[in-house]
Amino acid sequence: MTLRIYFSAAWQDSTSACPWALCDDEGFVLESGNSPVSALPQADDHIAIISSDRVTCITVPMPSQSRRRWEAALTFVAEEYTLTDPEENHVVPGPIQKNGQRSLFIVDKQWLQNILSAFQAAKITLRQIFPELLLPALSSDNWVIVWDGHNGFMRTGISSGMALDQGDSQNPPLALSLNLNAAQPFIPKNIEIRFPSDSNSLTLPVWPNLPAKLILGERWNWRVEKIPGNTINLLWGSLKPKTRFLEWLPKLRPAIYILLAAIFIETLGTNIEWGLLNHQKGIFTQQMERTFRQTFGENSVVVNPPLQMQRNIAALRHSAGLPDEADFLSLLDQSVSLLALLPSTSINAIHYEAGRLDVDIKLSGETEIFKLQKNLQSKGLSIRLSEMHKIGDGVETRLTIQTGGVS
Repeated sequence: MTLRIYFSAAWQDSTSACPWALCDDEGFVLESGNSPVSALPQADDHIAIISSDRVTCITVPMPSQSRRRWEAALTFVAEEYTLTDPEENHVVPGPIQKNGQRSLFIVDKQWLQNILSAFQAAKITLRQIFPELLLPALSSDNWVIVWDGHNGFMRTGISSGMALDQGDSQNPPLALSLNLNAAQPFIPKNIEIRFPSDSNSLTLPVWPNLPAKLILGERWNWRVEKIPGNTINLLWGSLKPKTRFLEWLPKLRPAIYILLAAIFIETLGTNIEWGLLNHQKGIFTQQMERTFRQTFGENSVVVNPPLQMQRNIAALRHSAGLPDEADFLSLLDQSVSLLALLPSTSINAIHYEAGRLDVDIKLSGETEIFKLQKNLQSKGLSIRLSEMHKIGDGVETRLTIQTGGVS
């Protein structure tokens, strides 16, 4: 749901009431009222609409300086039209027009900051503030006037418009006449008059000597008027809202603290577990060293107890005339049942050294080699593959076969 809030010239501070309308996703008004910002109903998004008498729109030529320089000079350009100090104006640039000029939208900076302060005090995020004079739908070659019979505003282009001075059913506003004269020869074909929804008048005014035809448009209602996608957002420059991530950061802070605490606990637990395992490793190493010295003599030099134990056991087996599982015949016996199933031309060479059996093979593809490796591993053998090379109609590699024994 979207909440639209209307700010007219009568609004001053957070204690001032302002009209609002709560709309659903389709734009239909669900609820409306008039209350201070602190009493606004909850909504998913908030849009502020500034009345035309609070926004001044001027058109100026594009300066030749770089973008950074002319953006910094906008307040001084606006000073010529508002007769106020530059720091009192909030100036927002519009898009470049066909004639190379650019529209500038000027709002009293302190008044706009009062609106933002009221929303901040109410803990409501406001990301969009639109000028009312750019909301009426504008068709090609037409101007649009929202008119209550005495006052109103006018939209003359995609990014141009103005508040109108007083007039009546017989006399057009002076600003309209001046703008029509300035628009020569590109005057609009029609001027669409839209009466506010709360106005009793539906009769077109009789404004003589206008170069454009007056036509009656639909009723004007800021509560339901569709906001064009290219409408100027007055929250620009120093008043530009924070990114949504920064807005959510305070809300996410408790979750971030919990996450950091969990990471700290996990890290601490991991370090404690690693310390315990390292301590146990030291105990097991000492036990193996004692066992080794008890078996092979107290004066034995112990560097790597598991490896030395394997080698000494293998030496004892050999001295007793018994084979070791890392011997050539033992390794060949464990693997020959699978190697014998290969084609007769698959095995190029067999080499044995220090408990390692190297077999150079050539098979039709990598799939067959990986299958052979898996089958040998299922017998409890350790298999390492060398780099594979495609040769002719097959793939060649070296299988290194080992087991737990040491020769």
